[in-house]
Amino acid sequence: MSWGIRITVLYMSFVVLILTLVFITTKNKEELESKDYYKQELAYQSKIDAITNANSLSSPINYQVSGKVVSINIPAELQTKDFTGEIYFFRPSDASKDINLKFKMDGSGQVNITDSKLVSGVYKMKITVNSNGKKYIKEELINMN
Repeated sequence: MSWGIRITVLYMSFVVLILTLVFITTKNKEELESKDYYKQELAYQSKIDAITNANSLSSPINYQVSGKVVSINIPAELQTKDFTGEIYFFRPSDASKDINLKFKMDGSGQVNITDSKLVSGVYKMKITVNSNGKKYIKEELINMN
């Protein structure tokens, strides 16, 4: 085999490799944590303050996962008239499985979430509570079975 043929084969192999890599990378979908991710990053200090508020509570915001049910215990000091809460289940592998739910307190201090859209896998759960004019945030990774 002459040098010209060897160089041509090497060059064509390189071209095929590059085209294969381009094809594979265009099929990979990259999703941000939220649609307004950059806007949220500009206001990150308010999130830090809310996490600090949640960590300074006399009893923390707790949760328990059993099967497809997530039970959240809200401390009594947050159960006020102006209480509002929101839970965001972020699925890192597929944004179409993200779930955002709002909840109110029923007086028991516990919120049970059962949603048929929660499929097995890993979620980043973000609990946001507004009470007494302050914002409280707790974030955890959970595994739904």
